[in-house]
Amino acid sequence: MTLNFGVYGRLKGEANKDVIDSLPDHPTAGDVFYHDMLAEQLGKDGHDMSELNDKDLDFILAVGGDGTILRLLQETDKNVLGMNTGRVGFLTAMEIGRIDEALKKVNRGDYFVDERIKLKVIINGELKGECTNEAVIHTESIAKMRHFEVFQEDKEIDSFRADGLIVSTPTGSTCYAMSAGGPIIDPTVDAFVIVPISPYKLAVKPFVVPVDKDICVKVDDKGKSSLMVLDGQKKFKISSKDEISFNLADKNAKFISFEKDFYDRIKKKLVWR
Repeated sequence: MTLNFGVYGRLKGEANKDVIDSLPDHPTAGDVFYHDMLAEQLGKDGHDMSELNDKDLDFILAVGGDGTILRLLQETDKNVLGMNTGRVGFLTAMEIGRIDEALKKVNRGDYFVDERIKLKVIINGELKGECTNEAVIHTESIAKMRHFEVFQEDKEIDSFRADGLIVSTPTGSTCYAMSAGGPIIDPTVDAFVIVPISPYKLAVKPFVVPVDKDICVKVDDKGKSSLMVLDGQKKFKISSKDEISFNLADKNAKFISFEKDFYDRIKKKLVWR
Protein backbone atom coordinates (compact mmCIF):
# COMPACT_ATOMS: atom_id res chain seq x y z
CA MET A 1 0.00 0.00 0.00
CA THR A 2 1.18 3.51 -0.81
CA LEU A 3 -0.08 6.94 0.20
CA ASN A 4 -1.39 9.60 -2.16
CA PHE A 5 -1.10 13.03 -0.58
CA GLY A 6 -0.74 16.73 -1.19
CA VAL A 7 1.95 18.97 0.30
CA TYR A 8 1.10 22.50 1.42
CA GLY A 9 3.09 25.26 3.12
CA ARG A 10 6.01 27.57 2.67
CA LEU A 11 9.68 26.84 3.29
CA LYS A 12 11.64 29.24 5.47
CA GLY A 13 15.34 28.88 4.67
CA GLU A 14 16.99 25.79 3.22
CA ALA A 15 16.93 23.57 6.33
CA ASN A 16 13.92 21.43 5.33
CA LYS A 17 14.04 21.83 1.56
CA ASP A 18 15.73 18.49 0.89
CA VAL A 19 13.24 16.65 3.14
CA ILE A 20 10.19 18.11 1.36
CA ASP A 21 11.79 17.79 -2.07
CA SER A 22 12.43 14.06 -1.57
CA LEU A 23 8.91 13.09 -0.42
CA PRO A 24 7.96 11.41 -3.76
CA ASP A 25 10.91 9.03 -3.20
CA HIS A 26 9.75 7.91 0.25
CA PRO A 27 8.94 4.16 0.42
CA THR A 28 5.33 4.86 1.43
CA ALA A 29 4.67 7.49 -1.24
CA GLY A 30 2.39 6.94 -4.20
CA ASP A 31 1.28 10.11 -6.00
CA VAL A 32 2.53 13.31 -4.33
CA PHE A 33 1.10 16.68 -5.38
CA TYR A 34 2.66 19.99 -4.35
CA HIS A 35 0.58 23.10 -3.82
CA ASP A 36 1.53 25.99 -6.12
CA MET A 37 3.10 28.07 -3.35
CA LEU A 38 5.46 25.30 -2.26
CA ALA A 39 6.09 23.95 -5.76
CA GLU A 40 7.42 27.34 -6.86
CA GLN A 41 10.03 27.24 -4.10
CA LEU A 42 11.06 23.71 -5.04
CA GLY A 43 11.02 24.21 -8.80
CA LYS A 44 8.31 21.56 -9.26
CA ASP A 45 4.96 21.43 -11.04
CA GLY A 46 2.26 22.81 -8.78
CA HIS A 47 -1.48 22.53 -8.21
CA ASP A 48 -3.96 25.03 -6.84
CA MET A 49 -6.29 24.12 -3.96
CA SER A 50 -9.25 23.35 -6.19
CA GLU A 51 -7.12 20.76 -7.99
CA LEU A 52 -5.91 19.23 -4.73
CA ASN A 53 -9.46 19.07 -3.40
CA ASP A 54 -10.60 17.23 -6.53
CA LYS A 55 -7.96 14.52 -6.13
CA ASP A 56 -8.41 11.29 -4.16
CA LEU A 57 -5.88 11.99 -1.40
CA ASP A 58 -5.25 10.19 1.86
CA PHE A 59 -4.33 13.54 3.43
CA ILE A 60 -2.66 16.89 2.83
CA LEU A 61 0.68 17.40 4.55
CA ALA A 62 0.87 20.91 6.04
CA VAL A 63 4.49 22.02 6.44
CA GLY A 64 4.86 24.95 8.83
CA GLY A 65 3.22 26.02 12.08
CA ASP A 66 -0.32 26.45 13.34
CA GLY A 67 -0.90 29.40 11.00
CA THR A 68 -0.15 27.21 8.00
CA ILE A 69 -2.66 24.60 9.15
CA LEU A 70 -5.35 27.20 9.82
CA ARG A 71 -4.80 28.72 6.38
CA LEU A 72 -5.10 25.28 4.77
CA LEU A 73 -8.29 24.46 6.71
CA GLN A 74 -9.86 27.60 5.26
CA GLU A 75 -9.62 25.89 1.87
CA THR A 76 -10.09 22.15 2.37
CA ASP A 77 -12.15 19.50 4.16
CA LYS A 78 -9.55 16.77 3.64
CA ASN A 79 -7.54 15.12 6.41
CA VAL A 80 -4.58 17.28 7.42
CA LEU A 81 -1.26 16.01 8.73
CA GLY A 82 0.66 18.86 10.34
CA MET A 83 4.48 18.77 10.42
CA ASN A 84 5.91 21.54 12.60
CA THR A 85 8.64 23.86 11.36
CA GLY A 86 7.40 26.75 13.48
CA ARG A 87 7.56 27.45 17.22
CA VAL A 88 4.76 25.94 19.31
CA GLY A 89 2.98 23.82 16.71
CA PHE A 90 0.00 22.98 18.94
CA LEU A 91 -2.05 21.71 15.99
CA THR A 92 0.76 19.75 14.37
CA ALA A 93 1.20 16.00 14.77
CA MET A 94 5.01 15.85 14.74
CA GLU A 95 8.19 17.82 14.21
CA ILE A 96 9.53 17.90 10.65
CA GLY A 97 12.53 15.77 11.67
CA ARG A 98 10.17 12.84 12.34
CA ILE A 99 8.40 12.93 8.98
CA ASP A 100 9.73 9.48 8.02
CA GLU A 101 8.21 8.00 11.20
CA ALA A 102 4.90 9.81 10.60
CA LEU A 103 4.48 8.55 7.03
CA LYS A 104 5.26 4.98 8.09
CA LYS A 105 2.69 5.18 10.89
CA VAL A 106 -0.01 6.48 8.54
CA ASN A 107 0.85 3.81 5.98
CA ARG A 108 0.32 0.99 8.48
CA GLY A 109 -2.82 2.58 9.93
CA ASP A 110 -1.26 3.49 13.26
CA TYR A 111 -3.13 6.81 13.62
CA PHE A 112 -6.60 8.27 14.15
CA VAL A 113 -8.52 11.17 12.64
CA ASP A 114 -9.25 13.84 15.25
CA GLU A 115 -12.37 15.72 14.13
CA ARG A 116 -12.92 19.22 15.53
CA ILE A 117 -16.00 21.42 15.21
CA LYS A 118 -15.69 24.65 13.24
CA LEU A 119 -17.36 28.04 13.55
CA LYS A 120 -19.39 29.52 10.69
CA VAL A 121 -19.40 33.32 10.35
CA ILE A 122 -22.27 35.17 8.63
CA ILE A 123 -22.44 38.94 8.11
CA ASN A 124 -25.67 40.51 6.83
CA GLY A 125 -26.88 37.09 5.72
CA GLU A 126 -23.72 36.35 3.70
CA LEU A 127 -21.36 33.53 4.63
CA LYS A 128 -17.92 35.06 5.15
CA GLY A 129 -15.99 31.95 6.13
CA GLU A 130 -15.37 29.26 8.70
CA CYS A 131 -12.95 29.11 11.62
CA THR A 132 -11.11 26.22 13.18
CA ASN A 133 -9.83 28.46 16.00
CA GLU A 134 -11.72 31.71 16.38
CA ALA A 135 -13.33 34.84 15.01
CA VAL A 136 -12.03 38.08 16.53
CA ILE A 137 -13.71 41.48 16.41
CA HIS A 138 -11.48 44.35 17.50
CA THR A 139 -11.16 48.09 17.13
CA GLU A 140 -9.54 49.41 14.00
CA SER A 141 -7.34 51.76 16.05
CA ILE A 142 -5.23 50.89 19.09
CA ALA A 143 -6.63 51.84 22.53
CA LYS A 144 -10.13 52.57 21.21
CA MET A 145 -13.05 50.71 22.82
CA ARG A 146 -16.33 49.60 21.30
CA HIS A 147 -19.72 48.74 22.77
CA PHE A 148 -20.65 45.09 22.19
CA GLU A 149 -24.07 43.48 22.55
CA VAL A 150 -24.02 39.67 22.56
CA PHE A 151 -27.13 37.55 22.04
CA GLN A 152 -27.93 33.85 22.04
CA GLU A 153 -30.57 33.90 19.34
CA ASP A 154 -33.03 36.55 20.70
CA LYS A 155 -31.83 36.46 24.32
CA GLU A 156 -29.21 39.01 25.36
CA ILE A 157 -26.21 37.39 27.10
CA ASP A 158 -24.28 40.53 27.93
CA SER A 159 -23.58 44.12 26.93
CA PHE A 160 -20.22 45.77 27.58
CA ARG A 161 -17.45 48.05 26.38
CA ALA A 162 -14.15 46.40 25.48
CA ASP A 163 -11.21 46.47 23.08
CA GLY A 164 -12.67 43.49 21.26
CA LEU A 165 -14.47 40.17 21.36
CA ILE A 166 -13.44 36.57 20.58
CA VAL A 167 -15.82 33.78 19.61
CA SER A 168 -13.81 30.57 19.82
CA THR A 169 -14.14 26.85 19.21
CA PRO A 170 -12.71 24.34 21.73
CA THR A 171 -9.67 24.06 19.44
CA GLY A 172 -9.17 27.82 19.61
CA SER A 173 -9.63 27.85 23.40
CA THR A 174 -5.90 27.13 23.78
CA CYS A 175 -4.97 30.11 21.59
CA TYR A 176 -5.99 33.79 21.62
CA ALA A 177 -9.05 33.08 23.78
CA MET A 178 -6.87 31.54 26.49
CA SER A 179 -4.47 34.49 26.39
CA ALA A 180 -7.45 36.86 26.82
CA GLY A 181 -8.57 35.02 29.96
CA GLY A 182 -10.90 32.39 28.54
CA PRO A 183 -11.11 28.78 29.77
CA ILE A 184 -9.46 25.80 28.08
CA ILE A 185 -12.19 23.56 26.62
CA ASP A 186 -11.71 19.84 26.02
CA PRO A 187 -12.02 19.37 22.22
CA THR A 188 -14.64 16.63 22.71
CA VAL A 189 -17.03 19.21 24.22
CA ASP A 190 -19.46 20.76 21.73
CA ALA A 191 -19.34 24.37 22.89
CA PHE A 192 -18.22 27.82 21.83
CA VAL A 193 -16.47 30.35 24.06
CA ILE A 194 -17.27 34.07 24.05
CA VAL A 195 -14.34 36.05 25.46
CA PRO A 196 -14.31 39.86 25.85
CA ILE A 197 -10.89 41.42 25.20
CA SER A 198 -9.88 43.87 27.96
CA PRO A 199 -13.42 44.77 29.07
CA TYR A 200 -13.93 47.99 30.97
CA LYS A 201 -15.92 46.46 33.88
CA LEU A 202 -14.67 43.80 36.32
CA ALA A 203 -17.98 41.92 36.17
CA VAL A 204 -17.62 41.09 32.47
CA LYS A 205 -16.45 37.48 32.11
CA PRO A 206 -16.20 34.83 29.35
CA PHE A 207 -19.19 32.61 28.56
CA VAL A 208 -19.24 28.99 27.41
CA VAL A 209 -22.32 28.41 25.23
CA PRO A 210 -23.83 25.42 23.37
CA VAL A 211 -23.25 25.11 19.62
CA ASP A 212 -26.89 24.43 18.72
CA LYS A 213 -27.99 28.05 19.21
CA ASP A 214 -26.86 30.98 17.07
CA ILE A 215 -24.65 33.65 18.61
CA CYS A 216 -25.42 37.17 17.43
CA VAL A 217 -23.17 40.19 17.99
CA LYS A 218 -23.83 43.91 17.49
CA VAL A 219 -21.04 46.48 17.59
CA ASP A 220 -23.04 49.50 18.68
CA ASP A 221 -20.83 52.53 17.98
CA LYS A 222 -22.34 54.55 15.15
CA GLY A 223 -19.88 55.90 12.62
CA LYS A 224 -16.98 53.88 14.05
CA SER A 225 -15.69 50.83 12.21
CA SER A 226 -14.11 47.68 13.58
CA LEU A 227 -12.30 44.71 12.08
CA MET A 228 -13.15 41.02 12.11
CA VAL A 229 -10.38 38.45 11.60
CA LEU A 230 -11.04 34.75 10.97
CA ASP A 231 -8.31 32.39 12.20
CA GLY A 232 -5.75 35.15 11.67
CA GLN A 233 -6.26 34.76 7.90
CA LYS A 234 -9.31 36.58 6.51
CA LYS A 235 -10.10 40.17 7.50
CA PHE A 236 -13.31 42.22 7.12
CA LYS A 237 -14.44 45.70 8.13
CA ILE A 238 -17.41 45.82 10.49
CA SER A 239 -19.79 48.75 11.00
CA SER A 240 -22.55 49.42 13.52
CA LYS A 241 -25.13 48.53 10.87
CA ASP A 242 -23.82 45.01 10.32
CA GLU A 243 -25.66 41.95 11.61
CA ILE A 244 -23.11 39.34 12.70
CA SER A 245 -23.99 35.76 13.57
CA PHE A 246 -21.94 32.70 14.47
CA ASN A 247 -23.06 29.09 14.37
CA LEU A 248 -21.84 25.54 13.90
CA ALA A 249 -20.22 24.79 10.54
CA ASP A 250 -21.56 21.92 8.47
CA LYS A 251 -18.21 20.09 8.31
CA ASN A 252 -15.46 19.45 10.83
CA ALA A 253 -11.74 20.08 10.64
CA LYS A 254 -9.95 16.72 10.41
CA PHE A 255 -6.47 16.23 11.81
CA ILE A 256 -4.35 13.10 11.50
CA SER A 257 -3.00 12.44 14.99
CA PHE A 258 -0.89 9.85 16.77
CA GLU A 259 -1.73 10.62 20.41
CA LYS A 260 -5.09 10.96 22.17
CA ASP A 261 -4.08 12.62 25.44
CA PHE A 262 -5.20 16.25 25.05
CA TYR A 263 -4.11 17.18 28.58
CA ASP A 264 -0.65 15.72 28.10
CA ARG A 265 -0.33 17.87 24.99
CA ILE A 266 -1.22 20.96 26.99
CA LYS A 267 1.54 20.13 29.46
CA LYS A 268 4.07 19.65 26.66
CA LYS A 269 3.16 22.71 24.61
CA LEU A 270 1.70 25.31 26.98
CA VAL A 271 3.20 24.78 30.44
CA TRP A 272 6.58 26.37 31.09
CA ARG A 273 8.78 24.29 33.36
